[in-house]
Amino acid sequence: MTDARPAVLVLGAEGFIGTAIRRHLAPRARLLSVDLRPLTPIAARFPYGGVVPWERAFQVDLGDPAQVDRLWADLAPEHAGLGGVVMLAAYYDFLNRPDARYARLQAGLERLLRLVGRDLPPDAPFVFASSMAGLAPTEPGHPLTADSPRLGAWAYPASKLAAERALLAADIPQPRVQLVLAGVYSDLCELVPLYQQIERVRSRSPEKYFLPAHPDRGLTYVHLDSVADAFVRALERLRGRPGLHRLLIGQGHPVTYREIHDRASLAFHGRRLPLLRIPAPVASAGAWLLAHAARLVGRRRFILPWMIRFAGEHFELDPAPALEALGWSDPRDLRQDLDRLLDVAAHHPRLWREINARRPW
Repeated sequence: MTDARPAVLVLGAEGFIGTAIRRHLAPRARLLSVDLRPLTPIAARFPYGGVVPWERAFQVDLGDPAQVDRLWADLAPEHAGLGGVVMLAAYYDFLNRPDARYARLQAGLERLLRLVGRDLPPDAPFVFASSMAGLAPTEPGHPLTADSPRLGAWAYPASKLAAERALLAADIPQPRVQLVLAGVYSDLCELVPLYQQIERVRSRSPEKYFLPAHPDRGLTYVHLDSVADAFVRALERLRGRPGLHRLLIGQGHPVTYREIHDRASLAFHGRRLPLLRIPAPVASAGAWLLAHAARLVGRRRFILPWMIRFAGEHFELDPAPALEALGWSDPRDLRQDLDRLLDVAAHHPRLWREINARRPW
């Protein structure tokens, strides 16, 4: 018997967000999963009540035009019935240096958009994962919207904005969707900056007492499962709605640097530790010295001098348009989830560090 469910092409399928999206899509779609790395079948990761999800896996370098063309030829039997494309493939690190992988993936995206426009059903959405980091920061009490200014002040968000421009310029009939994601965390954290902040408070280093910014600013977060839900809803609810749809995906309130510091210090030290604001030039000099010392002993530090100027950025998002367009809101809230994360960090440190060490930075 032929499986009548639509197929969904997931690019960057083996990653943190890609795996979650595949898990949510598996009961309702046939998965065409693509990644640079070998893929672990989604059926081997999660139980599905005895029903084995339908999935084909492809190991492809999307920065190589020849491999993109071969993938597209392999997918030819699926073109007419494809229900949508999820584009997650991206390169990122926290080094903030030029890297050829950004440009290679940008060229691959532009090639894919041309192929999608030529061969896929006109109602099949192309859903792209963008990042809150590409927005210009705001002030507390002034939520960002889809029309807020972009900035892209360092390498990774700049690559996301280049991809956004390609999606805007693409002359294709399919719905084009930009989901701009807040800081994505899981039940075990797996969000590098948040993990690093928590571990800094745990440490014996005097760094934990200092912040080169106003501590009552902060970031907006979103739970991994809620992100996957937003992608599924975008594929279903924006089907057949041409044009560009840009939606901010995040919780309704930011969490301040001070709140995370206070609650982490209570969890690890039994009391609220001081958090003192220091001048950015002092912090930059300290970051340079500590990074240099770490290199001398063959270690790598997360905080680098270039990060200091961004330390006080404030991001809060207006989630109302996502609720209107997708019926989406995040039932989770980091302010409620933080105690659970800190409990794992405090009482299961080996698991906590093993899981979070897998996240690249």
